[in-house]
Amino acid sequence: MHLFKTASAAASFTLSVFVGTPLVSQELPSIYPGVTTLGERTIPAPVGLSPEMLEVVKERQIPPFIPAPNNTDDWLKFQAMFDKAGVELGLAAVAHNEATYEVKDIAGVRTYVVTPKKVNDRWGDRVFVHIHGGAWVFGGGDSALREAVWAASGLGVRVISVDYRRPPLHPFPAAIEDSVAVWQEILKTQDNSQTALIGTSAGGNISLGTVLRLKELGLPLPGAIFAGTPSTDLQNISDTWRTLEGLDPLGARKEGGVIQGAIDLYVGTSDPSNPLLSPINGNLNGFPPTILISGTRDILLSDTVRMHRALRGAGATADLHVYDGQAHADYMQNLLRPVPEATDAQRELYEFFDTHLK
Repeated sequence: MHLFKTASAAASFTLSVFVGTPLVSQELPSIYPGVTTLGERTIPAPVGLSPEMLEVVKERQIPPFIPAPNNTDDWLKFQAMFDKAGVELGLAAVAHNEATYEVKDIAGVRTYVVTPKKVNDRWGDRVFVHIHGGAWVFGGGDSALREAVWAASGLGVRVISVDYRRPPLHPFPAAIEDSVAVWQEILKTQDNSQTALIGTSAGGNISLGTVLRLKELGLPLPGAIFAGTPSTDLQNISDTWRTLEGLDPLGARKEGGVIQGAIDLYVGTSDPSNPLLSPINGNLNGFPPTILISGTRDILLSDTVRMHRALRGAGATADLHVYDGQAHADYMQNLLRPVPEATDAQRELYEFFDTHLK
């Protein structure tokens, strides 16, 4: 989903988790097998982090429950308000990393072509395709530069970021249609085996769904994929949505809240079990090499872990990296300041793509 967060707050948190209370509208019997009541627990900052990452955790603030807007006009206003901070951060990231970008129409889709300060000789004049996060509803326009700059600068490669159509005006499958269209256009001048598809959170979900759609259409697949902390099951609530609630600034997937509301907007009238919406249900045979990243405080850790095991079960090459103490998309915390763990994540991505791309 990736509602990109800024750090604040204290080094420890009081976490109240009553797992017996469902997070979405569903009926549970009074005695439900497997439900555990944890009560109130005090969670200290994790040990073993770099001083820089520890500061991120110490400063972190968990936002209160945010109700979802009630109609399309209110969603559009909320979208514009929320994306304003992302735009500021995206432009700051461009300046800080001395990157450049161009807004370009590719296959009828608005895109951002981001060039890092230095292009690594390994990648030459090729490009990687990026699909931004933001709970499907947010993170578009100049806000997409946050992730695109992080990937471009960290890998030393030009990145084409797809500014896909978003809810509330454009639910599924608009985002996947736009991603497929851009992908096909890129392959007119670049071999698929040389090209990576990358995305974080909702962008990871769309990236995985895009590959499944390419498979359905019989089109060339990416040479490798990065799915960072992806949402992979929109039908069900995976374990860490509950167990890590209160530790991740992303928030909770509760009925009436903005996260569940964004999911509902994206799904629209479609079946949430559709593999293009919930890639965990897809036919993963022949899936390209995939690298996944999460953290032990990432509320989408279970979604990420489940996807990794499903890929491995289908015989796909899949690497999973889980960073201690990190919440949702914390591997991008070095966008404006040095954070060793985030630099390490970029190194892992580079080495994975160096191994699996021609």
